[in-house]
Amino acid sequence: MVQRQPSLSSQVLELLMDKIRCGAYPPESPLPPENVLAAEFKVSRATIRSAFDRLEARGLIVRRQGVGTFVRHLSSISNPINQFLDFFDLIIQNGYKPDFRQLNAAIEEPSPEIARDLHLEEGMQLLRIEKLFLADGNPIIYCINYIPQWVFQNNYTPEQVIQPGVTEPFLEFFEKKCNQPVANYVASVNTALLRNCCPPKLFQKLDPLTTVLVINNIGFNHDDRPIHQSIEYHPGNQMEFKLIRSR
Repeated sequence: MVQRQPSLSSQVLELLMDKIRCGAYPPESPLPPENVLAAEFKVSRATIRSAFDRLEARGLIVRRQGVGTFVRHLSSISNPINQFLDFFDLIIQNGYKPDFRQLNAAIEEPSPEIARDLHLEEGMQLLRIEKLFLADGNPIIYCINYIPQWVFQNNYTPEQVIQPGVTEPFLEFFEKKCNQPVANYVASVNTALLRNCCPPKLFQKLDPLTTVLVINNIGFNHDDRPIHQSIEYHPGNQMEFKLIRSR
């Protein structure tokens, strides 16, 4: 079992999200300047800036050049299904204590389907990781990540990158450790039965006929090149998501 301690940026992020959720920072209101928040939380401005970056990536705030940083109207909607959320944050938002277990990790040849989705040429390898996320000690999300080797090969050896916890927090792994920030996602959503899509032994307390929400995400960098594919399995109704639709 890997126990992950939240980074300072993650702790500040959670504090700011709590303030937004409880209405301390209502929609369309300005957030305090970076130096004010840095003094309040006793952290560096770089830490505040990193938390702001993650809030902006989730669509919770908007930066207006020369004016300030403001809370968006969509911030009142928790767990929007059109955003890629860190699973620790997602579990916390649903009121549970998060934990993480890396089940398996290996450098391998991609399947034809994965190679097509990630635009991999013949002979290119990838990192395949199986992860299990827990809420209050109970398995709640099963996830498979596929990351092309070219994304991390300048920063990690194959032996290093398979170590438990290296790719967590997930979005920070690409932006901070690989210099390949995720610019956008294309996702498909469907449902399946637990017995047909997840290892049953991971969810022994659930009926094999439990419905599972399956979210298949492909993340792209700013050059519109795929840098990872993540297939998430959310069994039952333990997590609540909301879909934001624009007109």
